[in-house]
Amino acid sequence: MPDALSEAITADPSFIGSAPFIPVALLVVGLVLVGAIVWAVIAIRRGRIVRAASSAIKALEGLNNAYRPHFQKHPAVRKDFSARVDSKAKYDRFDLSSYLSRTVLDNEQWFEQAIGLRASPIQNYKSYQHDFELIEHLELGKSSDPRLSPEQFAAIERRLLHRRKLACPTPKARITSTVRYTSPKGKNSYARTITWDFGQLQQGLSAAQAERARQSTAQFLRDRERKLMTVGVRTKVMRRDNFRCQMCGASQSEGVTLHVDHILPVSHGGLTVLENLQTLCADCNLGKGNSFVG
Repeated sequence: MPDALSEAITADPSFIGSAPFIPVALLVVGLVLVGAIVWAVIAIRRGRIVRAASSAIKALEGLNNAYRPHFQKHPAVRKDFSARVDSKAKYDRFDLSSYLSRTVLDNEQWFEQAIGLRASPIQNYKSYQHDFELIEHLELGKSSDPRLSPEQFAAIERRLLHRRKLACPTPKARITSTVRYTSPKGKNSYARTITWDFGQLQQGLSAAQAERARQSTAQFLRDRERKLMTVGVRTKVMRRDNFRCQMCGASQSEGVTLHVDHILPVSHGGLTVLENLQTLCADCNLGKGNSFVG
């Protein structure tokens, strides 16, 4: 009776050629693994040598310990705002960006605190980056060890220094604004959404605050210029203009009511000075409105 090997050869003649290659393949894989382990052990040993001898890495460790508490991570800023309108026309005209700006400004204090808490580490990181560059400039390449060549030491030192550098804090935010409309019978529903990230939130809040300040300043200036329109100023202007409308020529003796008008409207930056004032009848002043007629 043939043995097991004879039976295998009889059943599959290719068995003779393939069998010897199985241990060779395993041997190659084993040698590769052993080589990788050896190189890893060498790399770890060299890294320890450099860490122990490098003044740059020691300085960076001290820098990291000093700054790490100031790079505390905070959860993302999240807020969702929603508006619902009662017609498709209003839905189509709805300005989501303006709505989100106004809503963020309505919650100004909360957003300022949230942004400030997360922006502070970014400002601190600028100082950290400056100090890191000083270490890189003043300490990197100044150390050595006889067990490594200068080139090996410098290459490993630079790599370890940058590997140990703290990452810049990245604040996150997700502020959404949504407008919705549902038809009266509920057959059709519509929704649009825009989203701000942290950078857009910072810019959006700053822009909304600047616009509010601009409008407040403009209103203050308009109120101030209108208060300067005294009875004495009105009389001077009408006398200068012979009590006649400077657009149609009508006079007070003809029964018209005369006004003193800003040539360049106050809302456009006009001042309450004689050169910017004119006499107009009520009809012409109403027709001119808030426009400039040169």
